[in-house]
Amino acid sequence: MTTSSHTEHTFSEQPPRFNNFIRFVGYVAPYKWNLAIAAVGGIVKFTLPLLVPQITRYLLDDVFLNPVMSSDQKLTQLLLSVGGLILAFVFIWSPFTYVRHYFASKASYHAVFDLRMEVYYRILRMSASFFDRNKSGYIVQRLIGDIEMAQDLIGSALTDTWMDFVALFAILYFLLQIDVGITISALVTFPLYLYFFRKSQTDIRSSSLKVQEEIAALSGHVQERIMGNRVVHAFTQEKNEETVFYRDAQNLFSMTMWRAYLQSSNITTTGVLTQIAPLFVLLYGGTRVVTGHLTVGELVAVTMYLTPLYTPLQRFAQLNLVFANSMAAVDRVFAIMDEKPEIRDRQGATVLRDVKGTVEFNRVAFAYPQATESEPGPVLRDMSFIVNPGERVALVGPSGSGKSTIVSLIPRFYDVDLGSVKIDGYDVRDVTVNSLRRNVGMVLQNPILFSGTILDNVRYGKPEASMSEVVEACKAANAYDFVKKMPKQFENEVGEGGNFLSGGQKQRITIARAFLKNPKILILDEATSALDSVSERLVQQALERLMEGRTTFVIAHRLSTIENADRIFVLENGAIVESGTHGELLEHEGIYQKLYS
Repeated sequence: MTTSSHTEHTFSEQPPRFNNFIRFVGYVAPYKWNLAIAAVGGIVKFTLPLLVPQITRYLLDDVFLNPVMSSDQKLTQLLLSVGGLILAFVFIWSPFTYVRHYFASKASYHAVFDLRMEVYYRILRMSASFFDRNKSGYIVQRLIGDIEMAQDLIGSALTDTWMDFVALFAILYFLLQIDVGITISALVTFPLYLYFFRKSQTDIRSSSLKVQEEIAALSGHVQERIMGNRVVHAFTQEKNEETVFYRDAQNLFSMTMWRAYLQSSNITTTGVLTQIAPLFVLLYGGTRVVTGHLTVGELVAVTMYLTPLYTPLQRFAQLNLVFANSMAAVDRVFAIMDEKPEIRDRQGATVLRDVKGTVEFNRVAFAYPQATESEPGPVLRDMSFIVNPGERVALVGPSGSGKSTIVSLIPRFYDVDLGSVKIDGYDVRDVTVNSLRRNVGMVLQNPILFSGTILDNVRYGKPEASMSEVVEACKAANAYDFVKKMPKQFENEVGEGGNFLSGGQKQRITIARAFLKNPKILILDEATSALDSVSERLVQQALERLMEGRTTFVIAHRLSTIENADRIFVLENGAIVESGTHGELLEHEGIYQKLYS
């Protein structure tokens, strides 16, 4: 309970890679025309204001300081020039600015939507070992938070950056037209700027990656404690959890402050360079004006160009931070994309049809993928048995003996290390995963419901089921009576995790879900162990009906649950040490007799 969450993260980290940026661009490519329209709008948005210094130079040198022109002529030129600029900003600049932002956002949101959908698709198809290794908080952070950060990459790197370059070249063109020497003086600090930009980029990106990892770790820790708040309260661990959270938050704070130091240093350095540069321009340009090589209007125009010249440079400094943060997020997202599910269809896998329900374990050996020498985990050793169609088998034994492992191998949540698991003579590795799991139903000790209505949850395994099928399933599961008494009946919300329902009600909904799926093989994992006597009786009645005609594996400790089994397998240290009916095993002096006599 007190282990710091950030030490438990097991995603395989990859160094930041440029090809991840190229891959990310691939999600933007289908919306290139939106970006092209945004680019046109951006060019107008950034270049039209560059006419203002030119008009200002013209008014100063050719109008205001022109001794030949009359006052009326000067006023006419002033009104025409300024009025023309106002009209250009209202009727040209403003609509093109709207177009630039709208279509850039459209491309960005579409690309992020596609990426998020593909990541979620990959997550749903990950093997059980993936979820064993990684906390839900880490996974959610990558799906939601990291992809949201990656969206900044589109707005900054794919639109603003290159448009800033276009604006820079336009500004340099105008400056060179005025005076080559003054243009060089404006860029005197540029090499230093590039040096510090490149130097800080790697450090900032690395620190951003670490910060995001700590945020994910903290999210996972908090999510667990919020979900288990009753345990925290029951064991009065509020103060201890506060201490653990403080330690994790302190780690995040330290890494965040290190990133802030790097970012602040980067912004300060580039800021100083861009603030000093205009002074060089003023010094050099003023000298040129005094010596008669530059007009006052030209010097004013040059100084007006300095802000749009250095603004993109300062934006590049900000981009350095955005790019570092976004690419760290992109690297983390593609770490999931690159992880291959261990359980997937083999080439030429067969669709499992017309299942009878024979289950065979042939010399199966198995250890969990995350097992180590010091912590080997539950292991099956050379296990063999055959369960016939419609047979009811109970699995009993101490914790860690391999009961849950057996039932996890039947729907192929994991692959065996040695031997084979067969359904109707087919190795489960040689049939498609979907066709295999469509024929296996599970009712677990902790019933899992999803936010939504009762109808949504009952139909979860068969969305196309008719209302009459749902009603029949609920009646068979002893759920219909309590559902009908609810204000909205089948449209009643169950709450997060089914929190609006009692334990017995939740379990009966999961049984109804299994009835509707109508599998040939059924797995009951401690399905009645957490219920009161009334709920247990209703659930047990429903389970008896559910087990009829199905090959059933029952994990249970209660004698009433297993005494009617056709066979009982007694497990110890990953092996079947006793097998028989309840009566046969009681007559034999062994582990079962000690457990239940």
